[in-house]
Amino acid sequence: MKTPSHTPRSPHLFHIPCERRRFLRSLTLASAGFTLPGFLAEALGITPLVTQGPYYPLSDDIPLDKDNDLVQVNDRLTLATGVITHVTGRVLDANGNPVRNALVELWHADHEGDYLYSAGVGRNAACDASFAGIGQFLTGSSGAFRFRTIKPGLYVGRTRHFHWGVTLPGRTTRSSAQTGWNETAYANNGSVWATQNANDNVFASVTAAQRTSLLLDFAVVAGSTTGEVQATWDFVSGFTPVEPTYPGGGSLTVAGTLVAGPAGGAPRYRLTVPAYANYTYEVYGNPTLADLNWKALPLSLSATGSLDRHQHTATTEGTLDLYVEAKAERGAYQVSFRVPGANTGTP
Repeated sequence: MKTPSHTPRSPHLFHIPCERRRFLRSLTLASAGFTLPGFLAEALGITPLVTQGPYYPLSDDIPLDKDNDLVQVNDRLTLATGVITHVTGRVLDANGNPVRNALVELWHADHEGDYLYSAGVGRNAACDASFAGIGQFLTGSSGAFRFRTIKPGLYVGRTRHFHWGVTLPGRTTRSSAQTGWNETAYANNGSVWATQNANDNVFASVTAAQRTSLLLDFAVVAGSTTGEVQATWDFVSGFTPVEPTYPGGGSLTVAGTLVAGPAGGAPRYRLTVPAYANYTYEVYGNPTLADLNWKALPLSLSATGSLDRHQHTATTEGTLDLYVEAKAERGAYQVSFRVPGANTGTP
C-alpha cells in the first residue's frame, strides 16, 4: 500500500481516449433534466459536512485551466490516466430550491493515489501531469453542476473518495463534503484494499443514513466504448443562500470589447467592471449549453500581459479591466466577485 508521495514515478502508458467535444454534447442531454420543476416536492436530507482534508491544492498548485473537466488540461492531447467519470448534480437549499451563483469545487487523488497538492514550489511532481487535480463550477439558475474527471486512486488509510467544496452566495467559507463509491475498493493490482467504506475514518464518522447518501452508485455511460461511468449527487445545504446586489458577493454579466493582444498573438477581450478594494474577481465564459458549461478563464490585467491567473483581488476602488483570450460564444461573460475575507480558492 502507498501513501501520497512527492517523488516522480514512471510515465503512465495507458490512456482512455475521449473527446472533449463528446463530453460537451453529453452536457446538452443532461441539462434538460435540470430545468424541470418539482424541486420542492423532494424529501431532502441535509448533506453531512466533513473535514476538508489536508490535500486541498495551494495557489501555486492550481492549473490556469480550472474548469469542470479534470481529464484534459489546456486542451493537451494526452488525457489523465484512469476510468473517465462523470458526476452531475445540483446545489439546493434545505427546501429544495436551486441555488444560483454557488461555487462548486471538486478535487481528489489521481489514478495512483497522488494529489496535486505540494508544500513545495508548484504542483506535486508525482501527480499525473495530464490530470488537473481540481475543478470548479459556478451554478446558474437551475443550481446544476457537472464534472468530468477520473476514478480516484487509493492511498493508505482511505478508501476511494471525492472531495467537494461548496461556497454559497453570501457566505465567506466553503462547506466541505466527501463522496465515495458504493462498491468494494480494489487496488490497481487487483487486490482487495485494506480500507473500505465501513472502516474509512471519514465515512465512519457520519450516521448510516448519511453514509448511504454519500456513497454513490456509478453506472456505465450508455454507448461508451471505454467504460466511462456516471453518477448523480445533489448537495443540499443547511445554510440559507443570500443573493445580494453588487457590491455584495455574486456575479455580473459583462460584454467583452475586442482589443489588440500582444505582438504576434491573438486578440483579447476587455471586461470592465466597477471594482471594490479587497474584492476577488473571476471570469467565466458564457455558457453555450444551458447553464452547464461555465468555464473559469485565465486572465490578465493588461491587453498584452501574460494570462497568468484565474482570479484577481482588487487593491483599490474604481474601474477594473480584466483581459481574456477566449471568446464568449453568446457575446457575454460572467464575472464572479466575492466580498473581502471570502473563500478565494485556498484554505
